[in-house]
Order: sequence, then C-alpha cells, then structure tokens
Amino acid sequence: MDDVELATIDWLILAGYFVLTLMVGLALARLASRSIDDYFLGGRRIPWWILGMSGSASNFDITGTMIITSFFFAIGFQGFWVASRGGLVLGLCVLLAFMGRWLRRSKVMTTAEWMELRFGNGRGGQLARLVAAAAYLIFTVGMVIYFAKGTGKFVAIFLPFSPEACALGMMAIGLTYTTLSGLYGVIYTDVLQEILIFLVAGYIIVKAVFLPEHSAVLASAGADWIAVVPKWTAEPMHWLENPLIYQMFGISILFWVMKSMVEGLGGMGGYMAQRYYAVKDERSAGLMTAEWAVLLSIRYAMVAGIALLGLWLAQHDALVATQLHADPEKTLPVVLSHILPAGVLGLALAGLMAAAMSTFDSTINAGAAYWVRDIYQRFLRPDADEKALVRQSYWATVIIVLLGAALAMSVKNINEIWNLLTGPMGTALVIPLAIRWYWWRFNGYGFALSMGAGMLTAILLGVFAPDIAFYKTTGITFLVSVIVAIAASYATPPVDNDVLRRFYRQIRPFGFWRQFAAELEEEDRDRIQSENRTAWLNIFVALGWQVCLFIGMITMVWRNWKPMSLAFTGFLILSLVLYFSWYRKLPAKGAEQDATSEGW
Repeated sequence: MDDVELATIDWLILAGYFVLTLMVGLALARLASRSIDDYFLGGRRIPWWILGMSGSASNFDITGTMIITSFFFAIGFQGFWVASRGGLVLGLCVLLAFMGRWLRRSKVMTTAEWMELRFGNGRGGQLARLVAAAAYLIFTVGMVIYFAKGTGKFVAIFLPFSPEACALGMMAIGLTYTTLSGLYGVIYTDVLQEILIFLVAGYIIVKAVFLPEHSAVLASAGADWIAVVPKWTAEPMHWLENPLIYQMFGISILFWVMKSMVEGLGGMGGYMAQRYYAVKDERSAGLMTAEWAVLLSIRYAMVAGIALLGLWLAQHDALVATQLHADPEKTLPVVLSHILPAGVLGLALAGLMAAAMSTFDSTINAGAAYWVRDIYQRFLRPDADEKALVRQSYWATVIIVLLGAALAMSVKNINEIWNLLTGPMGTALVIPLAIRWYWWRFNGYGFALSMGAGMLTAILLGVFAPDIAFYKTTGITFLVSVIVAIAASYATPPVDNDVLRRFYRQIRPFGFWRQFAAELEEEDRDRIQSENRTAWLNIFVALGWQVCLFIGMITMVWRNWKPMSLAFTGFLILSLVLYFSWYRKLPAKGAEQDATSEGW
C-alpha cells in the first residue's frame, strides 16, 4: 500500500505520546536505581490492578495483532483457533487456578534463579540455572527481532521513514525509559499505554458494530467465515494469492492448545512470570490474573472489527482488495488508514505503538534480569554491590536490544519468527519448565539436557527441514524434550532430599510428591490435597470462562447473536462457579504461609 500522509493533529498526538512516555519513565528512574529488587521487581510493592493492566498491555502488541488480524481476514472465525498457538494466552487459566500463587511462593527474581530453589545449589542446580538463563536470553533476543520486524512494517506505512528506521526509533525510546527506570518504568508506562489501547479499540469496535452494510458484508463472506466451531480443515478465502501460509489443520489446533496448557503448567516464564514474582501476595496474584484475562478480551473484539472493516473495504475499493489479497498481514494498517479520520488516526497509531512498546519494554526488562541475576551476580561477580548490579542492568538491557536489532535484518516476515517462537523453540522451553513442578525425581541435569536438546532440535529442524508442517516440528521437539528429560534424570543422581523437602513445603505442589507429603501432619496434608483438588477443577472452569468471554466479544462485533448469547451465558455461569470455587477461597490480603511459617 502507498504511504499514508498524517495530518498535523496526528503528528502532535504521536509526539505528545512519546514525550509523556519518556517523562513517566524518567520520573521513576530514582526508584529503580535503589537496588536490583526495585529495578526488576518494583520492590514487590506495585498494586495488583496496576500489574494486571501492564500484563494485558504487554500481550497486546502490534506484530501479534497484525498476524492475528490477517488470519481473521483470511479464514474468518477459524483465525481465532489459530491464535491458540500463543495469542490467546490460554495459560492464564492455569495461572488463575493455582500457578500464580505457586510462583509468588517461590520468592525469587527470575525463573532461572528458581532452579536452585528446586534443584539445590550443587552442580545440577547451577547447570539448570545457567542453561535456563541462556535459553531465556536467546528467547528475549528473538522477541526483540519479532518486535522490530512487525513494528517496523506497520509504522513505516504511516511515517515517512523506512521500516528499519521506524523500528530503531521506537526501540530507542523504549530502551531509554526501560534502561533508566526498570520495572517501575515498564509498569507505569504500560498503564498509560493500556488506556490508549482501550480508546483505540473502543472506537474500532463501535465503528464495526454499526457498519451500515454489516449484514451484507458478512453474507458476502459466507457462512464458513463466521462459523465458530473449529474445523478439522480450514481453507482460506479463495481470492488470496498465497493461501498456503494460512492453511491450518485440526491436529495443529490440538497441538497449539496442548502447548498453551503445558506452558501454563510450567509457569510461563519471561515477563509473565516476572509479574507474579513482583506481586505483593498470593491473593494479589489471583486477582491480577483475572483482570489480565478480562482486559485481554478487548484485543479480540478489536481484531474482529478490523477484519470486518477490511472485508468491507475490499468490496468497495479494487486497489485495497488487491493489496489485501496479496498480503493479508497489511489488513490492520490498511483499515486504519482508510477508516479513521485525522486526529482519531493519530490516537490509534499512538495506541498501537503503545501496545508494541509495552511488549518490548516488558521483554527486555525481564530478559536483562537473567543476565544480571543469574549469570553476572551468580557466577561472575557474586560480591557485586547494588550500584554495580544496577549499572550492569543498564548495559544488559542495551546489549539485548542492539543484538536483536542487528539480527532482525535476516528475518523475511513476521510469521516466520512467530512460528519459531510459538512452535518448536517455545516447546523446547516449556516441557522441562512444566516437569520441574510435578515430578520429584526430575533433577538439574535432566532440566538442562532436556532444554538444550529441545532447542538444538528446534534449530536443526528450522535449518535442515524448513518445509515440515508446524505441528510436526512442534511434536518432534516435544518428544525429544520429554525423552531426554526422563533419561537424563534417571542417569544422574537425584536431588538431595532436604532440598526437595524444603521445596515441597514452600510451594506445596501436586503430582509425584507422595513421600514428602507423607511427612506432614495429617491436617496439613489434607488441607494441601483439598487445595490442589480445587485447583484442578478451576483449570477447566477458568479455561472455559476465558474462551467464552473471547468468543462472546468477537461474535458481538459481528452481530452473530446466537453464538454470542451462548458464549456470554457460558461466561456468566462459569463466573458464578469461579466465585465459589476460586474467589471465595483466595487467602486474605497479605496472608502467606511457607516452610518457615507457624504450623509447618
């Protein structure tokens, strides 16, 4: 598409947004510089509702929104099921049911540091910590590449610069306030960004719902385009020039959903886990998760609106039709440039740039923590004081961004990097991360070798077998990771019983921990078992609750009344169930009980 010329009011809005973001971030620099606990966790003093808004904003990025919108445009509602590979964040249901409080009980700064809590500080625990830190650093650089590619492609349509220059400019701004203000800057600029996102989404949703030719547009798209039930095969609209990248299969959906659930069972990691390490208490962890899921549903209502408006534009403008048929990834910018008037367009651009910035700042702040806490402080300079650690945090943040920006030049398109991060590479991380919670015999060597073998498999498949179907590469990586995890754990000595006993009493997980549960008093054992039985129920209730909400929001925008009514009815019923099975059982504010508390 041709570049869009912005009006003066649009430029002023964009400039105002960037100036305000920098001011908020810089104003918080003093708080972040006090210690690395402040820099990476906000001193564990940030209110849960602020963290929840930040989490939602971090999942609402330009690149992912462009990809998901393209799937909605190409295959209608079936694009929602494609989004289950990552964009739906289905792991939130596990975090709500129990994992959020487990993460809070861990009392660590990073997921890599957690490895020594679980595996001890011997060679196995240190190896697991080092491998986890290295893996997350690699994944963080991948996310920076993802940000640069998608954001540059989107912003360059509206600003008179190349995609590379646009991406570098936005990274420079995000890097400035994130480097100086740490998690404080990330969180509070995210709140500003979330407000902008809501304004943008609200305008687009209203525009789509009250589109004059609403029924005619949907009728022309066909019944398959609005069909909610997932299909075993889903063909894209016949007029797409390159339909292969939009094909999906029922088996892929099963893999994506399974991977998302395993990801949740593993604790997520990255900036998502960081929010739970930073939250004040277990009650706050639960409330934050519920808010996070509800706010994230707005993204899918907005995406549904953009896809519908894209269909309408394609029917009325031959040039637009040509552009979108050739590259559906342009649906988002094309719709914005043609639908929104001056002023509103500037607000929309500011909101979507804000969404991208919130993902970017969260990612690099969490990623830098793995270098500073788990490599630099743990292995290189254990005697470093707080000032030295904060300075190292600055450098780590800068280097991660520079490395990601340099490597972004070698990536062809957004879907390429998203497939890698959400597919085999993501699977290589989540398998050992999940096993660590539930099986006492799993040790540090098993963790390190499983993650290493999985990542190596993902890389080799990408290099030597790039044309293998997505679900096959993910499945192969899954099997390799599981087999190596079990084999390596049995081939090496188990973790010391004192370490395992302390971990079990602090976290109180379910799974294969019978011998450690048997050591507790009967009353304590019964209480833990009751808590964990309820947790399993709440996983499935929360999953249905989240999916019903998202489906309801999408079908509301498309005025597809029957599935909308069913979805919102299901959402309300499951909300009532969660009220009794989850909300009323949340611990009191500030209440915690771990291995050192009275009664243990």
